[in-house]
Amino acid sequence: MLCSGFVNQGKMTAKGLGMPNLPHTIHPGHVNFVPDEQLEKTVAGPMLQQVVHGLTVQPPEEGYVAEPDKTDIVFSGAFDEVQEHFLESGWTEGMPVVPPTIEKVEAFLRHTPRDRNEVLGKALPASREATVWSVAVNGVMSGCRPEYMPVLVAIVEAMMDPAFGHEHLGHTPATETQIVVNGKILKELGFNFGQAALRPGFQANTSIGRFWRMYLRNVCGFIPHGTDKGCFGGNFRIVLAESEDLAHEMGWPTHAEDEGYAFGENVVTITACTEMTQAIEVGDPNAEQILKNIEARMADNNMFIQFFFRGMVTRPLVVITPAILKVLTDQGWTKERVRKHFYENAKLRVSRLSGMILNRFYRGINEKCWPEQLGTSMDTDRDIQMVSKPEDFLIVVAGDPDRDHTMIGSGNGYIGFPVTRKIDLPANWDELVAATKLGRK
Repeated sequence: MLCSGFVNQGKMTAKGLGMPNLPHTIHPGHVNFVPDEQLEKTVAGPMLQQVVHGLTVQPPEEGYVAEPDKTDIVFSGAFDEVQEHFLESGWTEGMPVVPPTIEKVEAFLRHTPRDRNEVLGKALPASREATVWSVAVNGVMSGCRPEYMPVLVAIVEAMMDPAFGHEHLGHTPATETQIVVNGKILKELGFNFGQAALRPGFQANTSIGRFWRMYLRNVCGFIPHGTDKGCFGGNFRIVLAESEDLAHEMGWPTHAEDEGYAFGENVVTITACTEMTQAIEVGDPNAEQILKNIEARMADNNMFIQFFFRGMVTRPLVVITPAILKVLTDQGWTKERVRKHFYENAKLRVSRLSGMILNRFYRGINEKCWPEQLGTSMDTDRDIQMVSKPEDFLIVVAGDPDRDHTMIGSGNGYIGFPVTRKIDLPANWDELVAATKLGRK
C-alpha cells in the first residue's frame, strides 16, 4: 500500500526482494494532508478495489537483467569516456570516479586478510551480496588508497549488522551516517582529528566518507528518484577520527574503550545522524555551565524525532573539542558524570511537539509502550528526557584544540543504532604501509 509519491520506490524495493510483479494499491497524494473522513472514503473505494484486483488477477511476469561477473570488463575507453559511461549507467553520484581496473582492485585486496569472495551480508533493497570484492571496487571508485581497505571492510560489516538497519536508509528523512574511527591506524593512514575534523581536504577522512554513499548506491541499490526517497537528502559525511592521545592524557576513555576495546585498538563505528548541528561557543570557566550550554542546544536540535516511533530510543553523538575536555577534567568531570548530567538536564518541553507528532506521543502513553521515565502525564507544560539512559550518549573528542564548539548528531529513534566493528589487518600490515609510503616518495 503506497502513497502515490512512493510508487517507484515500492516497485524497485519489491523487485530487489524478489517480487518484481508484486501488486500494490495507491493512495493519491500523501495521507498526512488528507482529513480522516476523506481518507476513509478513498480506502473504502478505489484503494479497496485495487486490493481486490491485486489478489484476484495474476500480474504479468517480469524478468531480471543479468549483472556482469566481478571480473568482466564492462567498458574500455579513455578516461573521459569511462566517466561518461559510469555516469550514464548510474554508477556514480555525479562526481568523477577512479576507474576500477582489475589491477587497482587487486592492489586493494592485498591490503586485507579477508577472502575476496567472502560475503559480508545481504545488501538491501537490491538484495545483492555484499562481498569483499565489491568493497574493493567501490573503494577504488571513491578515490580511496589501497591501505584504506581494512577500514572499508569493517564499515560494510557494520553496515550489514541488523541492529543498524541499513535497508531503511531510503526513507524520507534521508538519514546520513557518521563514521567514527579509532586506533593506531589513524596516524598510520593520515586521518585528521584536529582542527577542521569534519572538513573535506584530508584523503582518508573524505574518500572513506564518500565510499559509504557509493556503496549504498552501487551495491545496496539506493538510487534517488527510485529506492532512495529522501525528501531533501544530503551529502556523505566526512569520517570523524577521535583525538585519542589528548583524551587519554586527560584521563578520559576513548569511544573505542567505551565500546569494550583497548586503547589504540583499531575499530570503526557507524551511527545514524538524521540531524547534525553545532553548539557554538559553549565555553565558560565553569565546567557545569559548559554542559548546560550544550544541553540547551540539544533541545534546539529537534531530537524529539525519536518520538515518531513509540517505544524506541535515540543515541545522540556529542563531539567535544580538547579545549572543552580540559576544562571538564580539570574540574573533576568524568565521562560517566558528564553523561549523567546530559541525561538529567537535556530535556524537551512537550509543548514543542505539535500535531501528528504530539498525537503519536500520547498514543505511545495510552498503549503503554513508552519509556517509563517519560511519565504518563498528558500535561504539555512539562519537560521530558531525550534518551532512555545516560549510556545512550556517544561522546567523542575531536576538532580544533583551541576552540569551544560542539557538534551534536541525533538519530531518528528506530534505525541506525551505533554498530562497532574491529578493523582486521593483514599479518604483513607494517610492511604494506611502509611500501606504499615509500612508493609515493
